[in-house]
Amino acid sequence: MASAASTMAGLQLKSSFTSPFSRGLLTPNGISGAPFRLLPSKRNSCFTIKAIQADKPTYQVIQPINGDPFIGSLETPVTSSPLIAWYLSNLPAYRTAVSPLLRGVEVGLAHGFLLVGPFVKTGPLRNTPYAGEAGSLAAGGLVAILTLCLTIYGISSFKEGEPSIAPSLTLTGRKKVPDQLQTSDGWAKFTGGFFFGGVSGVIWAYFLLYVLSLPYYVK
Repeated sequence: MASAASTMAGLQLKSSFTSPFSRGLLTPNGISGAPFRLLPSKRNSCFTIKAIQADKPTYQVIQPINGDPFIGSLETPVTSSPLIAWYLSNLPAYRTAVSPLLRGVEVGLAHGFLLVGPFVKTGPLRNTPYAGEAGSLAAGGLVAILTLCLTIYGISSFKEGEPSIAPSLTLTGRKKVPDQLQTSDGWAKFTGGFFFGGVSGVIWAYFLLYVLSLPYYVK
């Protein structure tokens, strides 16, 4: 009985003097060698992210037009602005109530009038007394080239006698008359008006600069 008590006391004393490192070692039974080290188990921590709906709905600045994503267009503060819509609706290309001939004349006048200045100031004869005449002739030649390009586009895009390929419905579903510019006859009128307006714009710019001799930087 005394021997058993002394044995238990010796084991407790031995375990109290054992280092923390040796406590983590395990001596296998029946295997000769260095003891194994017991590594502490690692817990895999995980967390979940949940989207919580806000109390107040946020305002979407960019969204599909008319709330329909299948239209393929977006509403932005720029494209849906009343000022931008008013400006675009007043461009000649979108004024469907005006005949294509008059729309072509308007576009040609603007292009012909504005093309004279760059050719006068940057042309090869800009430092000669003939800069005005050479620049005006070059602008008229560019108007003729652009008219030829418009003709080629009309021949390749529209077939004679076919109805307009422009949409007959607005994005809001309202019916409208198809634009006659998107027909062979309408495009031919637009091209003719562009040539007439472009040449007229060139002549008017030359008249103002070199006949009336208005004080302008281009001269």
